[in-house]
Amino acid sequence: MTKLKSESFYFQTIRLATKLKVSFLVKVPNVKLLLMTANYFKRVEGRKQFQKAVFLLQEQFEIEFTYPFIPYLYGPYSSQLQNDIDNLARTGYLKASKNGPLYFYEITKLGEMFALQAEKEYGEKQSQELKKKVDNLKDFETDELVNWSKKLMKDKYKSNFVFPW
Repeated sequence: MTKLKSESFYFQTIRLATKLKVSFLVKVPNVKLLLMTANYFKRVEGRKQFQKAVFLLQEQFEIEFTYPFIPYLYGPYSSQLQNDIDNLARTGYLKASKNGPLYFYEITKLGEMFALQAEKEYGEKQSQELKKKVDNLKDFETDELVNWSKKLMKDKYKSNFVFPW
């Protein structure tokens, strides 16, 4: 009985997300790129990894994300990015799970469907370029992404911020 209720809630959420959030996805390029990025990763291990990967895609590889990042304890952080990740999880595009202190994010079937649509809108060449860059980032440990993003932020914005590291 509990499983049926949760499945029902899940499908209600998907239906609601499909009706109400489609315009959210269509109007916000960051969210489309974020879904495509999540789709290429398939599974993101931790908020730090997600934050640093998007920062590097935006700042190092010049992908068209427009998230504002600030220096934080573990390097660049964007509350707007985290809000988008949380909204995608709440609406069924991403599955968020927690193991101890670590969050894991996986693309859902609904997320894959919208990511594929976003790829068509983004264009084949740009989509392949994003995939190539995400595949490159997958080879790095989270600590390496943190160090890389801290150095990049410090080099690019040294006169604009006081850095906590």
